[in-house]
Amino acid sequence: MGFKDLFLPKIAHSNPEVRKKAILKENNPELLKRVIENDSNPDVVETAKKRLKELKA
Repeated sequence: MGFKDLFLPKIAHSNPEVRKKAILKENNPELLKRVIENDSNPDVVETAKKRLKELKA
């Protein structure tokens, strides 16, 4: 965990596992779309895609 992680939301945390857990609780489709477009970790992106699909259902 880096120093900046103390000040960022969990969805922007440096640890991908923390980001994935935050994504599972996220209800903002626009934020999930930004994660899908910008996150470098394929597992995080896949989790965001699944969460976005759940919200649309």
